[in-house]
Amino acid sequence: MADNSDLGKLDTSRVYGGQFQPDERNNPRTIIARWVPQGARVLEVGPGDGVVGTWLTANRSCQVVGVEYVPAAAATAAAQFAHMIVGSIEDPLVQDQVRDLAPYDVIIFADVLEHLVDPWGVLRELRPLLNPGGSVLLSVPNIAHWTARFNLLLGRFDYTDGYLMDRTHLRWFTWKSARELAARSGYSVAEEQVVFKPRFARFWRTFNGFQIVLNLAPDTAHMGVRTERESGA
Repeated sequence: MADNSDLGKLDTSRVYGGQFQPDERNNPRTIIARWVPQGARVLEVGPGDGVVGTWLTANRSCQVVGVEYVPAAAATAAAQFAHMIVGSIEDPLVQDQVRDLAPYDVIIFADVLEHLVDPWGVLRELRPLLNPGGSVLLSVPNIAHWTARFNLLLGRFDYTDGYLMDRTHLRWFTWKSARELAARSGYSVAEEQVVFKPRFARFWRTFNGFQIVLNLAPDTAHMGVRTERESGA
């Protein structure tokens, strides 16, 4: 019998990271970085080894605050960040530290929300920390990608170390449910992009789209609405 005891648990010894090519259009990090305005104050949740925040600091003159769960990753990235908070964004004490450093022009979740127990709650908690005109930039894997569909036809749902079927994923999203995540958390979709796999198959995003990339604006219907925690409820 397969040992699934580590499913849903982040490896605190593993430094998540990867390549960042600023001209690579088929990369969620590149898409997100290009959406960040010059000189923005940025909160990046789950920066891993810090490639995005480092690029934003050096090329966009941004001030970047990081929240990183893996201590080794936080140590690697800290030198290029204005502040680095070590811990889970779902921890109320970490959220208090994030709140103390607010407000932010941009909040980034690059392949992070699928690892959270309650991504809806986190998005709602952070919404009031945005400056007017601010945005949340996120990417999540598309569980409706053809590879997952094909494996389901074969009766397989095998976890892997990384990518679409990463064993640390707690939540799964399609294009429809990613949009619903935004709406239920008090945001509207201002812009959306797709990362295709294979990259030459740039059509039928619900089938060939490997990652969903969204630029979210706080919904005007929720502006000024405080969360239960903020209001002391």
